[in-house]
Amino acid sequence: MKARHLCAVAGVAIAVGAVVFMRSLVASNDVQAPARAAELLKALPVAADAETVRLTLDFRPGGRVMQGPPLAAEIATKPGVEGIAIARSAFAARRLKPPAVGEELTLVGRNGTYRLAVSEILPWSKPVRGYPNAYVSPETAATIGEEWRAFEPKTAAELAPGFMSDAGRHFDMSKGLLLWAAALTALCLLVNSLFLSIEARRCDLALLRTLGLTRGGVIRRVLAESLALTAAGCALGTAVAVAAVYLYVAADRELFPAGAALLPRGALALCVLAALAVAGAAALLALKPALAVKPLEVVRAPGPRRSRVGMLIAFACGFGAFVAVEVWGASLMSAFVPSPEWPDAIVSILPGGVSSFDVEKLQAIDGVARIAELQPLQVNLDPLDELKGPGGGERGDAGGRGGRGRGPAYRNALLLASGWLPKFRFTEGDWETASRALGAGDNCVITEMMAHAKGLHLGDALKLDCGRDFKRTLAIVGVVDLNWHMVTSRGLVRGLNRMPVQTDGPVFVSFDTLAACDARPQPFVNMTHLWLDYTPEFLAQHGAFAAGRIVEKRIVAALDGAYSETEDGEVRGNTVRLHARDEVADGTLAHGHEIIGSMARVPFIFIAVLSLGFVALIVARADGRRREFRVLRAVGATRGHLARLLAREALAVAALGLAFGFAGGTVAGFLFTIPTRAIWSLPVLFAVPVAPVVKGAALALLCALAVAVPAAFAVVRKERA
Repeated sequence: MKARHLCAVAGVAIAVGAVVFMRSLVASNDVQAPARAAELLKALPVAADAETVRLTLDFRPGGRVMQGPPLAAEIATKPGVEGIAIARSAFAARRLKPPAVGEELTLVGRNGTYRLAVSEILPWSKPVRGYPNAYVSPETAATIGEEWRAFEPKTAAELAPGFMSDAGRHFDMSKGLLLWAAALTALCLLVNSLFLSIEARRCDLALLRTLGLTRGGVIRRVLAESLALTAAGCALGTAVAVAAVYLYVAADRELFPAGAALLPRGALALCVLAALAVAGAAALLALKPALAVKPLEVVRAPGPRRSRVGMLIAFACGFGAFVAVEVWGASLMSAFVPSPEWPDAIVSILPGGVSSFDVEKLQAIDGVARIAELQPLQVNLDPLDELKGPGGGERGDAGGRGGRGRGPAYRNALLLASGWLPKFRFTEGDWETASRALGAGDNCVITEMMAHAKGLHLGDALKLDCGRDFKRTLAIVGVVDLNWHMVTSRGLVRGLNRMPVQTDGPVFVSFDTLAACDARPQPFVNMTHLWLDYTPEFLAQHGAFAAGRIVEKRIVAALDGAYSETEDGEVRGNTVRLHARDEVADGTLAHGHEIIGSMARVPFIFIAVLSLGFVALIVARADGRRREFRVLRAVGATRGHLARLLAREALAVAALGLAFGFAGGTVAGFLFTIPTRAIWSLPVLFAVPVAPVVKGAALALLCALAVAVPAAFAVVRKERA
């Protein structure tokens, strides 16, 4: 086989093998589900007469408030348990180390905060939602004033789906990208091989055309070569991938007690159809240069003209796919990074809050330039429109966790009342006018996202359904450009009072306006949140993390001196948690980079595979310039000189491919955000992550260099002097 054919077969084999391996591994993981569910019932048995409750864990590794979804403890009663016995699975979802035996855990419910000493860490590590992961004694349960419910026993078959979700969900997230990258890789290497074949056999084709080969014959020859290479690559890739899955599963019998599973027929059919489509597409792309061969070329025999085109397209497509993923991810993540106009921190005092009179005790806290009460209230929009999709119907509680409430959940506005309106960036109206208007009547400031989603503008009315047949209309006095998702989520201002954690966005109002929309008796409404700004000197001295911990303790001390030295911020049956804007931003970016990075690795792996095409390119260039190389050798050129010449040509193709790939990938990445933004109702943002793209370009060039240089020296060494 020629070098170009070997590269094409290897590329198709790797692309097909990656898809087959991933899909077979997911299928093998799913086969283990019943056995793992049976293990769970043995490891964490729950008596049929037990009672259960779901509480939030205020767990602070290293003393740092977690900037993410709170951990949850599904607690069941079990006689004889001291304190709380909790499984590793309660912490596994966030990859956290469990506390040591003897340490106290703070649990937050709807009615209060509870502290229990850890008596045992149970070895089970697989999180399964809805099944207890902790035990307390019935006597301890009696001291936890929450709504306990009777345990509903479940069989292994009912629990099995919970063990099929992780690997399958992760594969589903990247399945489209994996298939696309694999198909693109196979297509590029096939096209490169076909282009090189046409150029290498140009004289042969011209001679055949002279002897009567029709255009249909040329088409059949190109299609046959494409199908043959694809079939060989598919067979090799499938065989290697299946063998790899069996070896992988056999090496970890503890994780895969039921053994490996065969590739599902649907997945196998999809691979075959995709391979046929790729073979056909490659043949179509190669037909133009093939049909361009004229019979008269047998006389004038022109030199190779397109030997670099296929590899240029291949490398540009590979790097373009990587850039598209990075641009797509960065553009979407930009909508979640908190706007710098937000105050430095939001403080939650949950579940019940404290009296508003206690705010006065906080005005003299050192290091704080300004602190004010922030009162949240979610109110349904008028007319009522039931929430659909992810999160639809989910309710929340004062512990900051989601749960099911009674009745449907509707689209709603998150009213945020305060005596202080930060200087957000206004797109309609201005800060001075809006600040005065908020205190003058039932007026509000909305976000640009809500304005776009609802078709609202400055001067329009926001209609609210406050419940109990009471409706309210607020005049819009300003529209602000504000990224609010992570701040309102991490600050635990959503999902209170059995409202859904989903919202159409914050709406800034005055205390009087919020009170008019609140159906609860005002004497029973406590302060549950604050927001604050640090003094510049204090923030510069300590940094966001240390400043937050210091101020959090000072707030606890001011509200209730008896708990001033506690590590977890407990005060009067509440947990005080400070959520710094910059910490939220860092956590959001870190999580986003983790997701984007795992997805971007898929096309980048195939960039490395595409680099195999440089072997075929160098061989073709050496064949086409054999006479020239002999002349150069005759005048004193060394084999090293010729090898460097070939390697430089390959690297020039790679550099040009990176340039085209960056341009095309940037456009494609931004275009891919359009349907995603439509689904998530995100604002239009465009971002190019410079550092990851530059790093990816450097690694792509290194891959090209790693293949081109050895190949160039190997080809030149075979040439005769």
